[in-house]
Amino acid sequence: MENLLKGLSLKEKFEAQVTAALMIQSNALIPIKLAARLCGISRQEIDRRVHRGTFPKPNKLSGRKNSVRKAFYLKDIHDWIKTPHTYRQSEQ
Repeated sequence: MENLLKGLSLKEKFEAQVTAALMIQSNALIPIKLAARLCGISRQEIDRRVHRGTFPKPNKLSGRKNSVRKAFYLKDIHDWIKTPHTYRQSEQ
C-alpha cells in the first residue's frame, strides 16, 4: 500500500487509508484494473490465473449473458494477497 500512497500529502494518505479500510470492511467490488495494481500482476496474468483456478473468480456486473464488465470482491483479493502461491478458488 505504501507504493500507492507515495507522493501524497499526509491528509491524502489518511483519506486513502480510511477509504481502503471502509472498502475492506464493506467488501466492495473493485474493477480488474485496480485488482491488477493491488496484486502487482497484469490483467492478462489475472485472466490466466482465474482460468487455472489460482486467482479469485470475477463477478459479472450485469445480468446479461454476454456481460463484459467484471469486478472482484476486495475480500477475495485480500485473501489472495495473503497467500498468492497456495491460493485455490473455492468450489461454490
